[in-house]
Amino acid sequence: NIDGRLDIDRQPERKDKKKDRKADDFRSTGDFPGSQDLDQSRLQPALPPHFLPVGDVVDRREYGIGVVGEAFGRDYKTMVRNQPHVRIQMDEMDDYRPYFTYWVTTVQIVIMIVTLILYGFGPVGIELSERTGQVMAQGLYIEDVGYEEPSSFWFGPRAADLIHLGAKFSPCMRKDKLIVAEQEKQRRRESETGCCVRNDHSGCSQTAREECSTLLSTFHKWSARYPGPDGRVSGPVCGQDPLYCTAPLSSYANTWPDNITQWPICHVTTPTIKSIGFLNLARSLSPAPAHMTCERISRPCCIGIHGRCEIRTQEYCDFVQGHFHPEATLCSQVSCMQDVCGMLPFFHPSVPDQFYRVWLSLFLHAGLLHLAVSVIFQLYLMRDMEKLCGPLRIGIIYFGSGIVGNLASAIFVPYRAESGPAGAQFGIVASLIVEVVNVWPALKSPSIALGKLLSILCMLFFLGLMPWVDNYAHVFGFGSGFLLSYALMPYVSFDKKSVNSLAARALLIAACLCVYALVLTALMVVFYTIEQEG
Repeated sequence: NIDGRLDIDRQPERKDKKKDRKADDFRSTGDFPGSQDLDQSRLQPALPPHFLPVGDVVDRREYGIGVVGEAFGRDYKTMVRNQPHVRIQMDEMDDYRPYFTYWVTTVQIVIMIVTLILYGFGPVGIELSERTGQVMAQGLYIEDVGYEEPSSFWFGPRAADLIHLGAKFSPCMRKDKLIVAEQEKQRRRESETGCCVRNDHSGCSQTAREECSTLLSTFHKWSARYPGPDGRVSGPVCGQDPLYCTAPLSSYANTWPDNITQWPICHVTTPTIKSIGFLNLARSLSPAPAHMTCERISRPCCIGIHGRCEIRTQEYCDFVQGHFHPEATLCSQVSCMQDVCGMLPFFHPSVPDQFYRVWLSLFLHAGLLHLAVSVIFQLYLMRDMEKLCGPLRIGIIYFGSGIVGNLASAIFVPYRAESGPAGAQFGIVASLIVEVVNVWPALKSPSIALGKLLSILCMLFFLGLMPWVDNYAHVFGFGSGFLLSYALMPYVSFDKKSVNSLAARALLIAACLCVYALVLTALMVVFYTIEQEG
């Protein structure tokens, strides 16, 4: 009947009012009636948290996924991910800010900008760059000169400038056998030199006898028949003589050796008639010998990056972009390797000791293209990994891998200037592989995920075979990064027997750290004890 239908229609209206009151109570108190009796675990979502748009987990870095996993379509096994002990471990992982990535990338960019402002760009290419020109030679004639130096396809400064800024270069880090042998040859040749004085009094230069023109010049050389002061047979040196130097003074207590390669730099010379201002007439009447009154037109010039020294004019030295030493008269009085290396002075002038280059070079880049690769890698991959590991862990992996990679490169490629964090970046790649291994039981198709990473790794190693790319740093950086990542990265235990799992994990961490320490120690021992041949 009509009344029955009306009663039925009114009943839902009363129930709706009760629901509205319950909803009002929930909005006002935040506590749904009867919720105290509910199991809160039932309210947990069945899907993994990275699918949920909840406030503090929207940008959360999920263990085993990350930007690489998302790019490759990687996903969890729902049953394994939702196991209570697994879910608790993953949900309680810290979510870090990538401060280390931002810091190291900013420092690298600033150093690159300062480097280009101070030194500019070097020759671009993959072959040796040759320069030719005409300069004043030490014989006071115009000479055609050719000069070669390495090119770079990274669009950056010269190799010599990178070495001066702290690039990895073995001769700056230890005493090199081949360079020492070459320097000994230079000293033996220099001990037989004399002063070649032009007959027209236009200048003089320290040369070998065969390089002094017999027609235009006179070669002055002490010998047993015509000895110098105190019966010396080694010398003379243009502009320097034990009898005319007062600082340091050659005395009985500190006599200069009868070997010009052991003479010190003379800072104060006794005035001769030349210094009074008379010209050619004064020189001819001077009681001082000719090698002390002539005008020196050449000085020691350090050329190249291997410590080669020649007595050259300043014009020639500037043309080949060498280091000119106006304060010295002989090559044996200067340290060309110190000029090449720059940075902090050697503790002993003849013993390079800049071992700090193995980590300092991680902040340098060979050019703009090299820097662009590092910035993209670090802001895309390393930044994402740091969200999971934190600044301290990622910093240890980064520097630990880079140092081992650079040390291996210094052993196998000792005479090439290398810069950049390639070894450190391959250590970060290793951490991506370790992440897949650690979360293996929870991933769908983990073997496919690992295979994709290994394929990319093999491609990167193949590209390392290109000229001017250091694959030794790549290989050793990856290996050391794998050990450090396995020891330091966050770990999820899929075994409910957590005591046994934690004990095994502790042993594995200790083993990885011990192996890393052994590798680092072995490389240091090899670097300082094994002589390089050829």
